[in-house]
Amino acid sequence: MSTRLEAWLEDRHAGQFVLGDGTVDFRYDPDAPDTPISLSLPRHGRATRRAAASFLDNLLPDHEAARARMASAYGARSTSTADLLAKAGGDIAGGLVLVPEGEPAPAGPALLNPALERDVAGRINAIKIDPDSWAPQDVPARFSLAGTQGKFALARVGDDWYWSNATVPSTHIIKPGRPELRGLEAAEAAALTLAARAGVPAPAASVLHAEDQSAFMVERFDREPGPGPLARRLHAEDLAQALGIRSESKYHVSARQVVALLTTVDADGSLVRGFLVQLAFNTIVGNADAHAKNCSVLLRPDGVRLAPLYDVVPVGLYPQFSQELAMPIAGARHPRAASPDHWRKLARTIGLDEDEAVTIARGTAARVAELNDTAWDNLDDDQAADLRQIVGRHAEAVARLRPS
Repeated sequence: MSTRLEAWLEDRHAGQFVLGDGTVDFRYDPDAPDTPISLSLPRHGRATRRAAASFLDNLLPDHEAARARMASAYGARSTSTADLLAKAGGDIAGGLVLVPEGEPAPAGPALLNPALERDVAGRINAIKIDPDSWAPQDVPARFSLAGTQGKFALARVGDDWYWSNATVPSTHIIKPGRPELRGLEAAEAAALTLAARAGVPAPAASVLHAEDQSAFMVERFDREPGPGPLARRLHAEDLAQALGIRSESKYHVSARQVVALLTTVDADGSLVRGFLVQLAFNTIVGNADAHAKNCSVLLRPDGVRLAPLYDVVPVGLYPQFSQELAMPIAGARHPRAASPDHWRKLARTIGLDEDEAVTIARGTAARVAELNDTAWDNLDDDQAADLRQIVGRHAEAVARLRPS
């Protein structure tokens, strides 16, 4: 017996996911938009056998415990992908809305449920106590977010917060920091602010304060202002979805694989160059956790664009975690080890001019170095000093690169 989910792409019926015993298939509607729902699920042509299942799996939390809490909170029959997304597919990553078979796209008046300050503070506190408690039991929210760290979605409408659902697109993601990791929320917000100031496209980020609680807050890049008070969903997918792999494989994707994928839809080279800028920035700030799910593309009617930078944590602030880059630079597994030869070798490996790759890396490093002294001022003095030293050392190493 199969379960079917209708997929609506920015208010048009795109097709149907058919979930059977261990298999998932996606069938495009003959009148679907030309924009594919995933690079791994082309509008015309064949997809790999696991692409549809991987696409859906990557819309859900990584941990089974978080999925179990989600099933309980939303009244899903099980933690299966089909049952969870049947309940929470109204507000997910990108522009899709998923509903059970036969149901129309959500329409009519928006279901506006206010998220009061005490509610937001309660959600933050609950996740800090129990990182698997993503989905709230006591509020009318309906959303699904991917990843390993507890988080929740909110919709900003005017000056007020509301819980998101199929009719109310979320506009922000709230991610409470782990209490044992001092300064995490401020460090992540500072890193994205530094990126934007250094010319690397990045969404607005800050630390949200609600009563006695705090959390990292970032604007969603897959939303834009709508014609009315509500936001409009934009379709996007992370690179794990685009490659057709499951979330547990996110650490096994190389820069070469990313470039090979992007090249298939990169008419002018802007996608590859933008990816290299993000790779250089992540390396310079020591974001060792920049894996395939931490990079996305926007799938628009006029083509594919690289999404802004997101999920940037200067891991060097927390030496208890691995400092090895999730995406090494041509074999260099640590930011300090990424020598001129490594950047040039990466360029040769991906088929890019060596001088251009060096210019991208060196230019990014120079802009970061110029801003580094003040970038971390919102952290505690000792952590700010540590990051200035760490990032300065990485930027200096990259800035010394010269075209061969």
